[in-house]
Amino acid sequence: MHREVACAQSADMVRHARSRLGPGIDVRQHDLDDPLDWLEDEAVDLVLAALVIHYVRDRVAALRELHRVLRPDGRLVLSTSHPSADWLADGGSYFEARHVAETWTGGMLHRYWRQPLERWVAEITEAGFVIDGLVEHRPAPTMAQHHPREYAKLSREPGFIALRLAKNTTPIRPRPNGTTP
Repeated sequence: MHREVACAQSADMVRHARSRLGPGIDVRQHDLDDPLDWLEDEAVDLVLAALVIHYVRDRVAALRELHRVLRPDGRLVLSTSHPSADWLADGGSYFEARHVAETWTGGMLHRYWRQPLERWVAEITEAGFVIDGLVEHRPAPTMAQHHPREYAKLSREPGFIALRLAKNTTPIRPRPNGTTP
């Protein structure tokens, strides 16, 4: 049986998704800091987590929960702001992992987790995934006409990163010092 589901933490986004997607897709309000107890084990072929994982407090637990609901040959497509973009915007050490709070245009408070790429990879592998593909986005050439400054910046500094993850079928063996590769 083919079933399409979607979830978002924001009630406004859920309402918007329901109006755009129609009644054929089950759209739920859900916080990824909570278990997906409304989904059975290995019930999902594909998970798209677009620009959401950097908001989750316990990313490993959330990723493990997504791992649980994915079928053995399923995939998780995950996107987030590029670690170097976060570092360039926030300053300090690239290797520092911390919670950031920014005020965006219009006074909107934006809170997210900033961390280096090696920490993202460690969390992904700790949750039982392997990286099956990686894209560091570049802007479309048409962007240069309407947003030349942003186009120039994104042509030399990646703003986002997307990863395609698969379930790891090979057990990870700890190194002699107790860390995992």
